[in-house]
Amino acid sequence: MTLTVRLSPHLRQKLDSYCKTRRVTKTHLITELLSEHLSSSPKDGKTPYQLAREFGVIGSFSSGKGDLAENRKQYLAAKLRAKHSR
Repeated sequence: MTLTVRLSPHLRQKLDSYCKTRRVTKTHLITELLSEHLSSSPKDGKTPYQLAREFGVIGSFSSGKGDLAENRKQYLAAKLRAKHSR
């Protein structure tokens, strides 16, 4: 498959220089970068923010608990136990 991408002159120069220095083709570099990026994306489509929101750890500032930063692991563990015990 052929793909055309428009790059700014500055970015194109950086890409050319990077590939020349490392002796790799642009195609190889772009393919590798896309593979890494796409394989690291969330499998179920949920971002870390969405997961934290589901577990109830977003908005903890107004919880009234003054030790959230110090005891975050205990609070998170309790939330997870409660969720899995349902």
